[in-house]
Amino acid sequence: MWERLTATLTSLNALELTVLLGATLVAGLVRGFSGFGSAMILVPSYSLVFGPAVAIPIMSLVDVAGTLGLLPRAVRSCNWREVAPLTLGASLLLPLGVYLLIVVDQELLRWIISLTILLLVLVMASGWRYTVAPTAWFSVGVGGAAGLMGGSIGIAGPPVILFWLGGQAKAVTVRANIIVFLALVTIVAWISFFVGGLFTSQVLTMSVLLAPIYAVAIWAGARGFRFADERWFRRLAFGIVAVIALLSLLG
Repeated sequence: MWERLTATLTSLNALELTVLLGATLVAGLVRGFSGFGSAMILVPSYSLVFGPAVAIPIMSLVDVAGTLGLLPRAVRSCNWREVAPLTLGASLLLPLGVYLLIVVDQELLRWIISLTILLLVLVMASGWRYTVAPTAWFSVGVGGAAGLMGGSIGIAGPPVILFWLGGQAKAVTVRANIIVFLALVTIVAWISFFVGGLFTSQVLTMSVLLAPIYAVAIWAGARGFRFADERWFRRLAFGIVAVIALLSLLG
């Protein structure tokens, strides 16, 4: 493992290492504070260095630190009747998304990722919410969209975030729902990545390097959730995500 880690590090230049470490730190802070948003930072940043087919599996493993730290409390606070149909929909379409991740041209996919993130930032920052009472099948459909996006571009959170923020649930319940949903979707993603042969030695080595940095940043972000101004932090997070997506387009 140490030999692989050394070989991987020496293959990266200073700028690439800075991008990886900086993105991991910032994404961890955002994840710890809000419970979501890290993929919108990690995927375009990691894709600049490795390409999406390597970046997305790395992100899924690195984010384990965030999931394990936030999951116990979220499991107690979430609404399982809301989480279950979305998880079902995501599980059905996520493998198709992973297939697209494997077969679509990586440069084209990187552009799709960046443009999708910019669009999502505009929608989420505008305050738009889904306000019609959802049916069970509509919930499954939203989950399916999230699964397809999660498998193909590594971003499963925004569709369900917009969906749940449009309801009447308390912020604590919405945050818990999102954390539990992303944890369950990650398990499905791992199975699909394994079947697709995406868990390479490079992916595993980089995950071992980056996960501890991410875990510390999540801890700091979670502590900040108690004291920081949520509105100010969300604006800052949206700004960071937008800048990273733009830089990815130029990369």
